[in-house]
Amino acid sequence: MSRTHRLFELLQMLRRRRRPVSGAELAGEAGVSLRTLYRDIAALQAMGAEIDGEPGVGYVLRPGFLLPPLMFSEDEIEALALGAKWVARRTDDGLSDAARSAVAKIAAVLPAERKSRLEDDALIVGLGWERPQYVELKLLRRALREERKLVIGYRDERGARTERVIWPVALGFFESARVLAGWCELRGAFRHFRADRIETAHILEARPPRRRQTLVNEWRRTMLTEADSVLAYSRSASKKPKGKSMAKELVFYTNPQSRGMIVHWMLEEIGAPYSIEVRDFGTAMKTSDYLAINPMGKVPAIKHGDVVVTETAAICAYLADAFPEAGLAPQPPARSDYYRWLFFAAGCVEPAMSNHSVGWDPATPELRGRFGYGSYAAVMDTLAKAVAGRRYIAGDAFTAADVYVGSMIGFGLRFGAIDKRPEFEGYWNGLENRPARLRAGAQVEKLASKKAWAPA
Repeated sequence: MSRTHRLFELLQMLRRRRRPVSGAELAGEAGVSLRTLYRDIAALQAMGAEIDGEPGVGYVLRPGFLLPPLMFSEDEIEALALGAKWVARRTDDGLSDAARSAVAKIAAVLPAERKSRLEDDALIVGLGWERPQYVELKLLRRALREERKLVIGYRDERGARTERVIWPVALGFFESARVLAGWCELRGAFRHFRADRIETAHILEARPPRRRQTLVNEWRRTMLTEADSVLAYSRSASKKPKGKSMAKELVFYTNPQSRGMIVHWMLEEIGAPYSIEVRDFGTAMKTSDYLAINPMGKVPAIKHGDVVVTETAAICAYLADAFPEAGLAPQPPARSDYYRWLFFAAGCVEPAMSNHSVGWDPATPELRGRFGYGSYAAVMDTLAKAVAGRRYIAGDAFTAADVYVGSMIGFGLRFGAIDKRPEFEGYWNGLENRPARLRAGAQVEKLASKKAWAPA
């Protein structure tokens, strides 16, 4: 590496840090001796770089110093071009124009042979988010930039409309949705709002009582796992090795009109790559190849490498253990509530809801004794006490049990299979807008609209 390139890299290291960094750390990252680093720091200071600090204390670069641009590598050019194409296709008109303008400025200073790489179509951004937008994303970005409150008219997935005053925190760009995160004054908590469901919005003069960066830090503490696809919220992905579980092929068998939505949500929470095989409820679930996966001829099911798991609660428990880096199961000594409520939902809540929805309940003490759940009323009372005043069902963190219990409650509330008790609504309100669930829901809608189970 030339000295000029080394000085530039050192400058970049300092730009990436907001707090003083020790010379030893910089030297280690640059791959040079501490003496060489001190000489390089002195050289940059002589060139006008305002680097504060001294040996043994640490260094920090004051903003405002620029060196003439060095040559981009081919990989850097491809990264810039691909990123600009993504922004141009997946954001609002303002950012699209800015991306094209930035590429034009870069192209103007590149030599001909490198400029051709910038304009090459070898890397393509495919079709993605295509939803009607009532409110321009530019307005939401302005509210974020100016740190002002925003009043929105919002329509939820059930069609209910509310007016909210929110303190915007972040705008997430997912493949299938755009999500505005913010503190909701109506709910008194952080909430996530699908941009395509914001029907009206205008910026208020009032500012939130705390700076946006403070709110971001508070909001991040409510986001529970790194598998939450937090790349859309500018949060670093885990650098921990994923282990052998990540290397195995993960196949998800489902139908968009089934309990597969629960497993779909769980898969989005763990953040591992998976493929989907959609099966219809006719012959496709009764073929010999699928009966080898699930002899009951039902979905959902998963195949992880050579391991096959069926039954929704079992799949959730398995995935939490197979992908521990997602943090969706407590440590074994602390799993009593986790196992209790996960399997209570599977063994009591679901059959009680199913029987009640068709108008039948065990009517006599004898019948109640022959059914594992006793009675619908007893199950609902027990479940209400379990979630009353709690954000999560099994402790202070979100787990696979919340995926299953939350799905039961969310489904029951939506279709009238359970009573709309405040305990249920309060618990579900804290889960329904999790980014992983929104992603899963958007994928399910897409599969259903395309009738993905039908022969091509």
